[in-house]
Amino acid sequence: MKRIKFTKRFWAKLISITLLFLAAFFLIAARYKSVVFKDSQIDEIIFYFVNGLAGGKSDNLWSAVLQNLPLVFLLFGILLIPVSKKTVTYLNHGITFCLDKIKSSRKIILPFLRLKYALIYSLTMFLISLTLLIQSFGIPGYIYALTQSTKLYEENYVNPKTAKLTFPDEKRNLIYIYLESMENTLASKANGGSADVSVIPELEELALKNTSFSNKASGLGGALPATNTGWTVAGMAAQSAGVPLKETLVGGRDHNSLGEFKKFLPGAYSLGEILQKQGYNQTFIMGSEASFGGRDKLLTQHGNFTIQDYNYAKQHGQITGDYKVWWGYEDKKLFQFAREEASRLASSDKPFNLQLLTADTHFTDGYLDENCAKNFNNQYDNVHACSSKQVAEFVKWVQSQPFYKNTTIIISGDHLGMQTSYYDEKTAGTNYQRTIYNAFINPATTTDRTRNRRFTTFDMYPSTLAALGVKVDGERLGLGTNLFSIKETLAEQYGGIENLNAELAKRSDYYEKKIFTKSGN
Repeated sequence: MKRIKFTKRFWAKLISITLLFLAAFFLIAARYKSVVFKDSQIDEIIFYFVNGLAGGKSDNLWSAVLQNLPLVFLLFGILLIPVSKKTVTYLNHGITFCLDKIKSSRKIILPFLRLKYALIYSLTMFLISLTLLIQSFGIPGYIYALTQSTKLYEENYVNPKTAKLTFPDEKRNLIYIYLESMENTLASKANGGSADVSVIPELEELALKNTSFSNKASGLGGALPATNTGWTVAGMAAQSAGVPLKETLVGGRDHNSLGEFKKFLPGAYSLGEILQKQGYNQTFIMGSEASFGGRDKLLTQHGNFTIQDYNYAKQHGQITGDYKVWWGYEDKKLFQFAREEASRLASSDKPFNLQLLTADTHFTDGYLDENCAKNFNNQYDNVHACSSKQVAEFVKWVQSQPFYKNTTIIISGDHLGMQTSYYDEKTAGTNYQRTIYNAFINPATTTDRTRNRRFTTFDMYPSTLAALGVKVDGERLGLGTNLFSIKETLAEQYGGIENLNAELAKRSDYYEKKIFTKSGN
């Protein structure tokens, strides 16, 4: 048997081919990021991909890879041409010329680089593609921000644990609904959205007929996206504790690794903890697994919630043991279970805090229930439209219940949608500012300062307490400001969301030592 010799020439060719394949992969990855995620932060993207493999819609990463592999190999083939010695024969202008009854053909030898130059060419393409990939993900700016420090927390953070809070004699119930990826872009242009025909007419009406804070002078608007709040558990931390989830401090681990920590944001003090101390019964219902991303630790360590998730539904016979769609079970079931739990909680003599997290509107393209109407050509439109209708029906049901008189309902998107191409179509040719949806229904207080507000989801924290009739001394908790007050939010104080985000992206000794890793992990 002839022994194969791995000569220097062999290794040089292998290295050259490998570099070109990586170049093709990086270039397509940069294109995919620009098309799908556009300006999304790198934290959000890493979380989405890694956690897609950890639970729920587990084929997210692999489907993205499989969809783009043909493009990778096509580009790889093109990049290989200068280093492949090939002869291409073609008939001049596609016509066969006969001369003396002999077909005349012309041959062209494509340029072929000598091995030395082939290596230089391959390395150059690799470095160019790597540079484009790094820039598309905003890594230079991300790293630069981590070399800077901020005094944002020292100057503005209000520790909720020591803040003075005065509850009313009769404590109000709270129903808080986190709507996956719900933003105002899908509302009608006539009322502040960017759609010719409203995709979410019921949610639009709920916001316009109740209290809804807007960044616009008129019409529907909402919270501006703050750094490190752009995925579900981070959005929950922002709205319930007034802090971002900045886990560059985890030492290279992904977002889901937060679930591995014994303590989740141990220095934070949340709405759940405040209401627990005030004697509230608290339940959180979600159709996915609560352990995903450490949400179970956020809820149990910051409020001792009773968690009714996908696994709970299986264990308690709400669904069969082998039932699973999308991330677990669909929102249709979520709202049915919420009706049952709200009725149970209301039968107690204690106030309650019932929180829900929807999932059908998660990208890519969402989950379209078979009972949902299909009035739009785009599936994601139909999914959002169905979600809007389901939320409105649930709200209407709550309003028909005896306990509603003393209950405040708050509806908020958890973060902006991540399916960038979908929203680009809605906002093409405009400078439309995408914002996160919010509506306060039956709050215990009112304000005439709901318009022209620059705010973030941090501000939902003290505003929720204010909506329950709680007086917040100083009108701030965490990094949030009570929107029902006349006090400026941090986004307003810093002159805009860009300036505030620049500070949030920087390192903070206060955040690292007193909020993220207090008492160690």
